[in-house]
Amino acid sequence: MNIGMIGLGQMGWNMAKNLSAAGYSVLGFDPRPDSRERMAQIEVKAAASPAELAAAADAAVLMVLNTDQAETAVWGENGFAAGADKNTTLIIMSSLSPVYVRELAARAAGKFQVLDAPVSGGVEGARAASLTIMASGPLALQQTLLPVLQAMGKNVINVGADVGLGATMKTINQAMLFAALASASEMVVAGVKAGLDPDTIIKVIGISSGSSWALVHRVPLAWQTDYASGATLAIAAKDMRSAMALANDLGTSATIASEVLRLVDIGMARHQGQGDDPLMVEIIEQLSHFYIKAHREQTRS
Repeated sequence: MNIGMIGLGQMGWNMAKNLSAAGYSVLGFDPRPDSRERMAQIEVKAAASPAELAAAADAAVLMVLNTDQAETAVWGENGFAAGADKNTTLIIMSSLSPVYVRELAARAAGKFQVLDAPVSGGVEGARAASLTIMASGPLALQQTLLPVLQAMGKNVINVGADVGLGATMKTINQAMLFAALASASEMVVAGVKAGLDPDTIIKVIGISSGSSWALVHRVPLAWQTDYASGATLAIAAKDMRSAMALANDLGTSATIASEVLRLVDIGMARHQGQGDDPLMVEIIEQLSHFYIKAHREQTRS
């Protein structure tokens, strides 16, 4: 089976690498100038456009940042739709809003097939092929592409037959992740300011009832890697807006999500839209007038 990968950032590159290692013939497209050289490192052939990729692939993974990039990659000039046919499947693994995913599938009707299959696990999971994949769409299509998904993820879960349910699951997951990150950041900053060692906080809470993936895998990067994780704050901003739009559309409460989005926007403004998601810790540090890494360095000197 020939598999395409549209978008070879940190997530897509690792996912393409795992597909290639699993024995699939992989064709990639990414507009960045160095992409062809990077693809060659993992035995992925480079396509000149998403249309060329679609014409050669049985299925193609879409792994782009946002709806603007998705719109260009799928429906733009020489986009995926221009080269696909009714037997070609677009696997949407990007974190996109449920509304957009449903609209994309409706526009694709009769032109190509769509499987909605966003992922969780971050760059670490993409690298280790241990992603959780939230698949929605026709069951027969899910079953046909299950081996492809399993080459990239450890847990492939059918969340429904309707395209858009995968995106919904991903959206609520992201809102919970960043809410946990904000809460953990607040309390770790408070704990360190009170006199606790930050690594000890992570050790103790990490095996206690207050633990979360965000606490263990993101908060410590504030002082271990200078807020670098490979997962951007811009993604947090996009995902929290999707969560707010979902809640508003459904008429459900989003009080906590709203406050998390406010904090993310503070960080986005402070860093001109750049930087990684552990900057959530820095946002709390800034508001608290207390920086963990500087405190550690001062107490050790």
